Amino acid sequence: MKVIVYCTTNIINKYIYIGVHLCKSEKFDGYIGCGVYVNQPSTYNHPKTAFQYAVQKYGPNNFKRVTIKEFDNEEDAYIFESEIVNE
Repeated sequence: MKVIVYCTTNIINKYIYIGVHLCKSEKFDGYIGCGVYVNQPSTYNHPKTAFQYAVQKYGPNNFKRVTIKEFDNEEDAYIFESEIVNE
């Protein structure tokens, strides 16, 4: 299992979301952030967070996730995430 730090971009308004995700395989699992999977509408049809509201509003196809860096453990990934994220 690998841990990634990723950036998901709303291609309509250019807002970005940075996060950490545990990947079980090399294949893209549909995860774009904050509990949202593009192939599981139930993860964004009843939004509870700003990101989920945005996915519901713009549609999951208007978000693109890019891997910034891969890690072997969560601790290093969260340290890296904290270094690149700001208000």
